[in-house]
Amino acid sequence: MDTNQFNGAFFLTITGVITAFISGALVYAIKSKCSRCRLCYGLIDIERNVELEEKFEEAELKNGINPFKKDEEKA
Repeated sequence: MDTNQFNGAFFLTITGVITAFISGALVYAIKSKCSRCRLCYGLIDIERNVELEEKFEEAELKNGINPFKKDEEKA
């Protein structure tokens, strides 16, 4: 193995892959409708009040606001 190949580009790529994995896992945990999400054997533990979020979505739908659109599309 040539040690000259482990330069800044290599470490930048590895950092990008790890960051993308972590952000993807967090997005999955936040968007899921589970009341409790545990990732990485309890390293990330998210507890949510899903019933309250459903009430907000129902109220938005009654007022003609689509809660499932992205923020850019609402404006």
